Amino acid sequence: MGSAPPTTYKTSPSLQPFASSTPTAFLAANPSIHHLMTGALVTNAKGQVLLLRRAPHDTWPLQWEIPGGCVDDEDVNIVAAAVRELWEETGLRAKFVKAPVRLVPVDQVRDDALETNLETIGDFLIFRVEEVVWGKLSVWIDVESYDAVKICDDEHVEFAWVTEKEARERKFSDGRELDFTSEGVRRNVLEGFRLWREEERDTTK
Repeated sequence: MGSAPPTTYKTSPSLQPFASSTPTAFLAANPSIHHLMTGALVTNAKGQVLLLRRAPHDTWPLQWEIPGGCVDDEDVNIVAAAVRELWEETGLRAKFVKAPVRLVPVDQVRDDALETNLETIGDFLIFRVEEVVWGKLSVWIDVESYDAVKICDDEHVEFAWVTEKEARERKFSDGRELDFTSEGVRRNVLEGFRLWREEERDTTK
């Protein structure tokens, strides 16, 4: 996968606010947020989204999520953190960070503490764990090669390219259950499908 995450990727102007300041500076300017996380949503040429299955010894064991994790103080910026996490967890190398990925709207939120405490501020998903406030930025990333997925065994045991139908029905085409780490992650994924469809329409006009 190479010895270091890519640094020559391009970033959409829509993400410049998150690519122009260090994590420390961003938190100082947004004191209501205590910690930062990122998510990296990747769609392939078929419009499928890459999901990773968490290791059985980890929190949310054997449940599915998009690549991502905590922003480190050493990260140049929040976008760079998403690129790094994608590379560390899948070996995929970003070539273009295209857009923020928000949450697709839902009619009813599940009765779960983590879900009912979700809110969005701009492009950030805000959630609370006890008294700690986390801000998560998920971004849509084009990669150099979709065929280069190599998961880190310490964190994940499986990867899959899922369709929108599978994500909506929470079930793989072979009948296996598709259990997301949270409804927020699932809504993030569904928004990724919407962005992909929108881009496809624009390119075929």
